[in-house]
Amino acid sequence: MRAMIVFGISLLALSAGSLSASAQHRGDAPPPDRQVELRRDVDTMAARLRGPRPSTQQVIADANRLTAGSRSLTPYARTIHGPGYAVNLTIARQSLEWLNSASLLYGSDPLVARAFLTSYDAIGGFYGGGPFYRPGAFVAYAGGARLARRLALYGRDAPWFENEMDRFALAYGSLAAFNGALQTPWTAPHDLPDVDPSQAVPAVAIDPVLLPHVDVRKLDAAQKAAWTETQERFRSVAPRVHQARILLDDLSRRLQQQHIALHPVDAANALKMQGYLEDAADLIRERRFDTAIEALTRADYVRAKLKSVTGQ
Repeated sequence: MRAMIVFGISLLALSAGSLSASAQHRGDAPPPDRQVELRRDVDTMAARLRGPRPSTQQVIADANRLTAGSRSLTPYARTIHGPGYAVNLTIARQSLEWLNSASLLYGSDPLVARAFLTSYDAIGGFYGGGPFYRPGAFVAYAGGARLARRLALYGRDAPWFENEMDRFALAYGSLAAFNGALQTPWTAPHDLPDVDPSQAVPAVAIDPVLLPHVDVRKLDAAQKAAWTETQERFRSVAPRVHQARILLDDLSRRLQQQHIALHPVDAANALKMQGYLEDAADLIRERRFDTAIEALTRADYVRAKLKSVTGQ
């Protein structure tokens, strides 16, 4: 097993700007209204997103407000206890839910996506560098990787977003490996628990990704041909990815028992492999069959890179 690269390099690279002031303010108590203001902002943002569709400029402004609020709390992470802790966890869930919902509506715009990625960066830096609520960092890094991966698949400034996907995935993988895991149960806002669990990463529910139903009666001849190719490819790749995830989970547990370090790149690849497969399922629902095949090809490619770890 390869030696684990130094944990924190990627996290510091991802969040150096937001963490730079923390050493100077470790002992300072946060202004009592700082979290209250951020929660009020997030509540307003969520209400705005539920109403008449906001403008692109408004959504970017909201993302920037979320970024600034998260960074303003970073120097005080170690001082948040008691009632403030409960408020902070509520802010984490609401912020990540807003980013997820806003990304579904506006994330195909590269300019907006960049603002969202900066927010994911700030939230991941806060929880990844702080002493509590690791799930918040995992979901932030996974969300950033997911958004950047989708933009790369769509061909929107693909090289830049591909680099961002790798960066977020490595931050996720570094945090996972540091906690003795190649996979975690925290990749989306609905996964967030009410409290930070014990030091051990909980078991991962490894459910297969199912082939979505497509009503072929609504497809033209070209779409039917593309759908036939896509479903054949999906039925080939999805079981292999599922088996790889089972093997990775078993390996995590065995190595953890032996106190052997895991490699962050392997954990990052596990996230990317599963992410591409889930993207393929979403793209099939959107009837973007050519792009779904590209996602499946990438999922299988990353799975092959993990053969040195899984053995299959």
